[in-house]
Amino acid sequence: MDILKFYTILWVFCTILTESAFADCDLKSPNDLLESLKANHPQITENQAFLSETSKWIEIAKQRPNPNFDAVGMQGEETDGDVERISLSIKHTFELGGKRPSRIKYADSRRKQFQSSIQESNEEIIINAIIKAYKLRHIKELIPVYEEAYDTLSKILKIKLKRKTLSPNEQVEKETLVLATNDYRLKVSKLQSEKIKLSKHLSFFINKKCEFSKSVLPQKVDLNKKFSLSNTHNSYSKLQKAIAKLESAKMKLNLEKSNAYPDLKLGPAFETEKINGRNYQSVGLSLSFDLPILNFNNGRKSQALAQISTAKLKLKNVEKKASVDLEIWIDKYNSLRERLKNISTKDDLEKKHLKIKKLFKRGIISTAMVIESHRQLIEFAKTRYDFELDTAEALWNIYKINGTLFSEKL
Repeated sequence: MDILKFYTILWVFCTILTESAFADCDLKSPNDLLESLKANHPQITENQAFLSETSKWIEIAKQRPNPNFDAVGMQGEETDGDVERISLSIKHTFELGGKRPSRIKYADSRRKQFQSSIQESNEEIIINAIIKAYKLRHIKELIPVYEEAYDTLSKILKIKLKRKTLSPNEQVEKETLVLATNDYRLKVSKLQSEKIKLSKHLSFFINKKCEFSKSVLPQKVDLNKKFSLSNTHNSYSKLQKAIAKLESAKMKLNLEKSNAYPDLKLGPAFETEKINGRNYQSVGLSLSFDLPILNFNNGRKSQALAQISTAKLKLKNVEKKASVDLEIWIDKYNSLRERLKNISTKDDLEKKHLKIKKLFKRGIISTAMVIESHRQLIEFAKTRYDFELDTAEALWNIYKINGTLFSEKL
């Protein structure tokens, strides 16, 4: 079989397999990716499952105690003769002091606290996934740059190797080219490995097999956002959690106050006696409760008061830290934004690279300059990507503190 036909058939076969493998990947834009992350990320779905459990806390708190049934049977001899006695009573527990409403309110406050914790966790998950998506796009753009540099230097190296005699300067250039090409080849291999790892992570996050073309990955970071400092961050998940924790501590105090009251157990009682063959029946009322003499639940009430003080201090610190963190992230975003606006873009770098290639072909610049120029272009591209990554991180952390993260777009 002709070698060209063989490769053509192999290429078609691989294309069919690839299309089949990624058939369920219907992403068309970065926002499709973001929505898929929100809906399908395993940890987010797990968090939502945990959240659904918290509604059961209120159901548990609403439960009432079951009635008590007591039965006593006795048989013996007394002065009046043989005696058989059976006593029966049913007592219902009445929770005094508002125990049940306090228990329900405490369960609801714990549910709100857990809900805020889940929101905080979900926000961190989304930010982490977005950063990985940016990294994947950067790697996809860096690999061709390394490959092109490798190809260019390899061509120059082949020319050097064909020459029988080399000047000392050319020998140094040849060895430098060997080192540079090997270095680029290893770095491409490392980037390919990192690309596979990030792709698999993102596929796992969205529960779909995707190859993630650059069009569905986050593009340039929005550099036109303007933010102002605010004294309140009511939608911030950490602040919501601190508020819910304080409210929960207050509900716990109310619960412990109600627990200081005894439970009243009240219900009908019935007794039958048989003395020397004659039956006697009695009907009455059974009543029992703990006497609040030795224990007023003061220890737990004191503990609840201490928890309120701690929660108040925690809330105050979270409010202060939220303002400080927001200021730090805004300053970082503004600083990086200005730098990104003023440094060369990807298109500028490509133009410079083409210019260098043309100059080399004309014999105007030396091999050493070609090597150095490629190194500088790659380092500059990596630096720009680092800046972009830091800017994206700052931007999405600002969204988180402002409480708008789940409504923002990529």
